[in-house]
Amino acid sequence: REFASRSFDLWGFSTICSTYPLTIRIARELKRCHPQSLVMLGGPQASVVDAGTLEAFPFIDFIVRGEADETLPLVVAALPDMRRFRQIPGVTYRSEGSIVRNPDAPVVLDLDKLPMPAFDQYGKLGRCHAVPLELGRGCPFGCRFCSTNSFFRRRFRLKSPARVIEQMRTIHRTYGNTRFELIHDMFTVDRKRVVEFCEALLASGEQFQWNCSARTDCVDDELIALMARAGCASIFFGIETGSARLQRLIGKNLDLHEAASRVACASRHGIGTTVSLITGFPGETRRDMTGSVDFLMDAARFDAVKVQLHLLAPLAGTPMYEQYRGRPGQSDILSDISFHGWRQDSADREMIRAHPEIFPNFYSVPTSLNLGYVKELRDFIQYSVLRHRWLVVALHQDSGGLVKVFDAWLSWLQENRPRRQEAPGAGEAPYYARGEFSRDFLKFVRNRYLRRARNRGALRALLNFELALNRDPPKPGRRTGAPRLAAGVRIMRLGADYHRILDCLRNHEPLATVPASRVLIATREIGNQKVEVSQLSPLSAQLLASCNGENGPKQIARGLRLPKDVAGIPAPKVCLVGLATLRQQGLIE
Repeated sequence: REFASRSFDLWGFSTICSTYPLTIRIARELKRCHPQSLVMLGGPQASVVDAGTLEAFPFIDFIVRGEADETLPLVVAALPDMRRFRQIPGVTYRSEGSIVRNPDAPVVLDLDKLPMPAFDQYGKLGRCHAVPLELGRGCPFGCRFCSTNSFFRRRFRLKSPARVIEQMRTIHRTYGNTRFELIHDMFTVDRKRVVEFCEALLASGEQFQWNCSARTDCVDDELIALMARAGCASIFFGIETGSARLQRLIGKNLDLHEAASRVACASRHGIGTTVSLITGFPGETRRDMTGSVDFLMDAARFDAVKVQLHLLAPLAGTPMYEQYRGRPGQSDILSDISFHGWRQDSADREMIRAHPEIFPNFYSVPTSLNLGYVKELRDFIQYSVLRHRWLVVALHQDSGGLVKVFDAWLSWLQENRPRRQEAPGAGEAPYYARGEFSRDFLKFVRNRYLRRARNRGALRALLNFELALNRDPPKPGRRTGAPRLAAGVRIMRLGADYHRILDCLRNHEPLATVPASRVLIATREIGNQKVEVSQLSPLSAQLLASCNGENGPKQIARGLRLPKDVAGIPAPKVCLVGLATLRQQGLIE
């Protein structure tokens, strides 16, 4: 409806693998509304399935392949006579009933010459969490599953530090943004250039924060420390597999011990990291998959780490796709393989089934793994770590591996919720994304896992912590002048020292070293998914228990049982100082 009300000579769509079916459907509808307009595709996906796309979908007029910064202006100048495309590299089009595929255009060597993107066309830029800003192109490595080289080729290029900082300053002055997503698959390949960028940013005096991607074998502790000082807030590490054998087979060739060390170093310097792994590779065994899960869970011991586990998507144009071309695996289980938060429309699925060579990323490659099992394992890890990180890490440590816990979970689930995997209704999230998974998981730990746990005391304390967080906090009274718990604050009693348990998990220390003890803690919710935990002294615990919104300070003081270390100080004074401290901590209002 939006496009039907607009009229243009040329419509252009950028394309990526996960949304390509939807892009094609929008383009078809657009051509129906505006049959005289020309429809052009570009971007990574259309570039590698260009000829097949034009053969299958006659409403697509032509495709600009690869880096189009220099090609696209030539294309626009040649319109509307597509016969003039003959001399333009990097274009695929129709001529006299045949598909014509011109030679590839050369890559853009001097990225500094490219103009600033037209950020003024995006009205929400000032509210972006991080502005995406291109840092460079190309990757010198040859991972067999990766499509970067299909699009940018292996010619590694970076913008100069001066150019990047100039663009960051321009955006900051115009829109107020101070955080940037520096886009390049392999920013840290050239260590000298990374040092130059960090030192130039430090010398500029700007207080910008930035995120980037890196290989763990292309950074070291010294470089990470410099990046942190220069404002690096987050690094994406594509580890891909926790199996040393598979590291060689897929061409990634990372040293896993070194990779874990780099994740730990980034965490020590306050840099958040995303640790991403893939499962479903050809030749991958259950042992390989377990190694990947173990690597993820060890990374989850660091507070600022986000973990991701993806199903392998055989991307068009990659060596792995070419090896298994013509032998696509199942698509129904894997319809969300490219982006696990995206749900395909039935029309998308029909198109995917009809044209597997155009949409290969929605299929699988031959593997010995049960892909239905792997998909459910992925969902289990993603959502359980998101909601119950420390309990899940503790289960992993107690059991000797989270895959064992998952198998026990599946058995319990089959007995208690055999119908939970039915397809969700329209607009409804899948089972693992819903609150009922969280509730079921905690029941499983309480009713099944704890019976055989080796470290019941520590696990029970973590479980009670999570159960308390899932209960609605009590509603205090509202009498004027009567202190009450602040919104989002909960008080809970545990059978072991919560902070000591977390220290053991962070440091791979045995949970058996945590003694049983009666501990009272207060939790305070800060923003989305973040909880601050305070272990309470006996006096603080007394005061908080009395802050029910009904009792005033005098009544609270009369009921205080003062500890010996405040002997000689009047109870009302102790009460007022204590309440003021609790208020300062955000625990009461």
